[in-house]
Amino acid sequence: MSRRKADAREIIKRDLFKELRLQKNKSQRGMALDFDVSESFIRTIENGRCNPELKFAFRLAKYLGTTVDRLFGDLHE
Repeated sequence: MSRRKADAREIIKRDLFKELRLQKNKSQRGMALDFDVSESFIRTIENGRCNPELKFAFRLAKYLGTTVDRLFGDLHE
């Protein structure tokens, strides 16, 4: 079992991120190409290993057809 702890570094809703990406019929590689970033960068966001800067978070949310709040959750939890 993972010893990962939910904290400010782990705020993305990973299941939602993946679900919305798949609804767009995009692979991680396809998303990476659309954003001109590496596939590993998209993978690390989706796996909750890193959170993007705010500007990129807004781009992701718009691309996925959602809001930053929905995608990343309540930052005050």
